[in-house]
Amino acid sequence: MGKIEIAPAGKAPALTTLRRCSGCGRCVAACPENLYTLEPVNHRKHAVNRDPERCSSCGGCIVSCPLELITSQSVTP
Repeated sequence: MGKIEIAPAGKAPALTTLRRCSGCGRCVAACPENLYTLEPVNHRKHAVNRDPERCSSCGGCIVSCPLELITSQSVTP
């Protein structure tokens, strides 16, 4: 596992590859803002960040993802 970078101010975590998400729910449990939900996509559950603008940039979801699919990205264009 490489270096873990927590999202800086003005940035929110995002799934990099929805198809690879296993639907384990660890990011859902780790988010103190309750922004992540598990939603069905093609007969499988995947994590979805419903409101990235409310993200507090704590990095809990980034650290909790066993597949390292969540990274920080800019919320604003």
